Amino acid sequence: MVKRYNSKKIEQLIYNIYKGYGFTEEESQEVAHMLIYTDLIGIESHGVQRMIMYDDFIRNGKIRVHNRPEVVKETDVSAVVDAHFGLGQLNGIYSMRLAIEKAKQHGIGIVTTRNSGHYGIAGYYANMAAEEGLIGLSSCNSRSAMLPTHAIKALVGTNPIAFAMPANPNTFIFDAATTTVPQGKIEVYRKLGKDMPALWVAKDGETPVNSHNDTKDLDALRDLDSNVGLAPLGGVTEDTGSHKGFGLGVIVEVFTAILSMGNTSNEITPDDLSVGPCQSFVAIDPSIFGDKDAIIAKFSAYLQAIRDLPSVAGDKEATAYQDRSANGIEIDDKTLAEVTGIAKRLGIDYAQYVD
Repeated sequence: MVKRYNSKKIEQLIYNIYKGYGFTEEESQEVAHMLIYTDLIGIESHGVQRMIMYDDFIRNGKIRVHNRPEVVKETDVSAVVDAHFGLGQLNGIYSMRLAIEKAKQHGIGIVTTRNSGHYGIAGYYANMAAEEGLIGLSSCNSRSAMLPTHAIKALVGTNPIAFAMPANPNTFIFDAATTTVPQGKIEVYRKLGKDMPALWVAKDGETPVNSHNDTKDLDALRDLDSNVGLAPLGGVTEDTGSHKGFGLGVIVEVFTAILSMGNTSNEITPDDLSVGPCQSFVAIDPSIFGDKDAIIAKFSAYLQAIRDLPSVAGDKEATAYQDRSANGIEIDDKTLAEVTGIAKRLGIDYAQYVD
């Protein structure tokens, strides 16, 4: 069952949990803010739901609480960051702030980060740049999950790409995996016992798996030697555009793992503590192309033309944010049990936050 919970109370609970792990007050606040922001805009797959995975990684040492990111190569407009397996959200915030600083000084900043961790939604970091009046992009690789077009083994990650640009009345944010669906959404569907749409998951690169009852096939997603994986954006055949999602996933590998000399998706496993995902962060000042206000105004007018089309949903995430800020975020019972279990283990009184 899914229920509504006060977002500010849940954010305080998350803050207390991360303080309990040993993160600083500022770090705990940043992580809690990001996870709640993710749920507020309606992306349940990467918000509070992800805390159990982070808990596992903190406990087994894949996430190292006291490690901090370090710049290992730098120019006026670029940098390579070694995150030293710190928490992905903190690595991402550090790296995008660095890209933003360079963009403000030199018009553009590009940062690629290695040895990081799962950093949540890519759109959060792109939006950090947009909040500073800049264009933002971010991407991340992950352990193998995608079956490349015509392949029979998962090799490429879900490898999301995010873009954000200031606009009126709402910032434009695009954030999507290069697979048909992110792994986190499958986890949400399984928790809720919901059937999945066809072509989310594929077997042998051809056969769709579309039911939560196919537990053997879905469990096989955790096995890198399996012939089961997520379908690329576009499905499993070239006729439906499978090669487009596959190609975009490879491009993400270039900007994350290749340029940083980190781990590509096929080198990342949950249990190997010596490997981790890579990310990229780009900030661009529109003024290097002309009058910034005029550029943003033109983009805003274009977006309004889209909104004015019949049957367009509108600004979905902005609407979700307003609703959930007022009425609470949605958390399913299984996820709530996971979070309260973590709090209980850390000696945190959670009852006051989940009433």
